[in-house]
Amino acid sequence: MNCGWRSHVAGLLVGDHNKKKSAKKAGDYMSEMWEPYGCIDFDAPNVWGLSGEDQNQLNELVEVWKRKLVRNRNKKTYYEQKNVMKDLGISIPPALKNMECALGWPAKSVDMLSVRSRFDGFVLPGDEDIGINDIFSANNFGVLYRQATTSELIHSCAFITVSKGGPGDPDVVLSAYDAETAAALWDSRRKKIKCGMTIVEVDPKTREPTHINLYTQAAIIELYRGSSGIWSGDYKAHKQGRPLMEPMVYRPSLDRPFGKSRISRAVMSITDSAVRTAVRTEISSEFFTSPQKYIMGADPQLFANNSKWEAYMGSFFAVSKDEDGDVPSVGQFPQASMQPHMDYMRSLAAQFAGETGIPISSLGVIHDNPASAEAIYAAKEDLIIEAEGLNETNGMALRNIGLLVAAIAGNTTVDALPDDVKKIQPRFRNPAIPSVVSQSDAIIKQVSAIPWIAESQVALEELGYTESQITRLLSDKRKYESKKALESIRLSLNSGGSDAEP
Repeated sequence: MNCGWRSHVAGLLVGDHNKKKSAKKAGDYMSEMWEPYGCIDFDAPNVWGLSGEDQNQLNELVEVWKRKLVRNRNKKTYYEQKNVMKDLGISIPPALKNMECALGWPAKSVDMLSVRSRFDGFVLPGDEDIGINDIFSANNFGVLYRQATTSELIHSCAFITVSKGGPGDPDVVLSAYDAETAAALWDSRRKKIKCGMTIVEVDPKTREPTHINLYTQAAIIELYRGSSGIWSGDYKAHKQGRPLMEPMVYRPSLDRPFGKSRISRAVMSITDSAVRTAVRTEISSEFFTSPQKYIMGADPQLFANNSKWEAYMGSFFAVSKDEDGDVPSVGQFPQASMQPHMDYMRSLAAQFAGETGIPISSLGVIHDNPASAEAIYAAKEDLIIEAEGLNETNGMALRNIGLLVAAIAGNTTVDALPDDVKKIQPRFRNPAIPSVVSQSDAIIKQVSAIPWIAESQVALEELGYTESQITRLLSDKRKYESKKALESIRLSLNSGGSDAEP
């Protein structure tokens, strides 16, 4: 939480917001504020060479994108701590309305969950290696997945696209887009997207799109705006029978297949209240630091040459009798207390923790230390359960992406892949993020009950080793076993030679 005086730009945002509130809708203001940072609102272009069905899909996708744009950008402002304080016009003095306060609770609710969803590659039931993990590694998918997960939690969904690589690219290229640069239509019967759109490039000056990709069941259609403003389409057909685009969705439901945002209305409302409370606390601290004093019966000329600050901070000052011989009375008003504000902030922190499932101690308001390791785990249990659900839904999306990658790399279709390859499954690390000591104890107990687990790669994964570390460990193990076998043979030969008859 960080409070201070607004910069010039930030002050303009507040001032403009108050001035334009009556003339413009809030959505118009948000769109205007965000235009320099992203693609501006635009209408679907009429693309030369685009079929009627594809043009209709493009029109519908752009309308969906426009309808959700203001809401998506509003959630982004909360995540980036750029939300404007909503003043109720009651407790904050007019002279202090330009005070800026940033609160990182919405970002904390997103980041603490996304960091617990750690993708660790794909596994197959057999020993067959089809090289799919190499393709994902070439795309630096570990970083890409973390970025997509963060966007998914902010906006409710993110999108991963798949395409065949060109010269200098991996065999298959993976890209990620958030809800501010992509949209999709849902097919309720097939339980997957019907088509999708991504905004690939925008004009840096006008912020208008210049390159849009349209994903249909038969092709990736690259749409370009020429220098004359005329749009044209370039069809790149494929044979997968579905769009080469997969959504990653947070908490989907029957009525909301594209999920719900982690930054819910409750989160935004609690954040607004907490920001106002933080500003009130900052204002109260000024009065708490410098309590007001009063002098009754003093000659006003006594302080004519001194400022209020000099009078207050002087080490000693003397007040003489007035013309009637009366001595002025000096006193101090009761010091303002910050405790009510702090108590209310603790209450808001408890509400926020209950809404998001993150430990209340992580919000920086309550500092009570848990009594034991069990208490620490209990404080994080809701968050761990949420992370397990996130891994489950994201795992289904990653499996579909993995199948598309395998099919495109093998120049075939998903339906034509071998049955063993179709059983591919994503692997995630333990969202509880246990300590090395506790995890080691758990593995020892499991190995004592099931000894052969010690010889499996799963045991190394559960101990928290990365894929590269596991590869090195297994390689060193094979080297050691080979060296040991050779040493055994050498000793056997030497022993046989000494016992041989002349």
